[in-house]
Amino acid sequence: MEIIILILSENAILFLTALSVGILFYYTKETYLLRKETQKQSQVGFTPYLSLRNLESGATFSNLGKGIALHVQTKDGIEVDSGKILSIPSIGPGEDRNLYHTSKDGKSAFTLYARELPDTIVVTYSDVLGNKYEASFSRVYPSFGVFKESSQSMLN
Repeated sequence: MEIIILILSENAILFLTALSVGILFYYTKETYLLRKETQKQSQVGFTPYLSLRNLESGATFSNLGKGIALHVQTKDGIEVDSGKILSIPSIGPGEDRNLYHTSKDGKSAFTLYARELPDTIVVTYSDVLGNKYEASFSRVYPSFGVFKESSQSMLN
């Protein structure tokens, strides 16, 4: 019995150090996992989600998400017969923004209507956290001016 007490007393510091390192590793891992889950949940609150609709006022992007859509622009600078489609600086949650295009000389801007859009339109945008997104919309036939979402995904 005395031998066991002697061995424990001589190795107590080593045993307690190993136990402390094990506990520290466990709590570090749990904290990391909790942080990752919190980031995922908070990111949902900043995610924009765009839809393209044809309203009486013209072709309109609506933000159905909870975050602000920034720098909304057509991919590869899609042009319509009369000029280039202009980018939209921002669309807040629940807001609608009309699309506009330039005149041929680039000096004037006009409302863009769905009949002037190509059959497929791809837009890129970002959120306030800097995440970039791409959304693709395709014309629904025979309904004139109705677009359905083909895809919407995060780029980074």
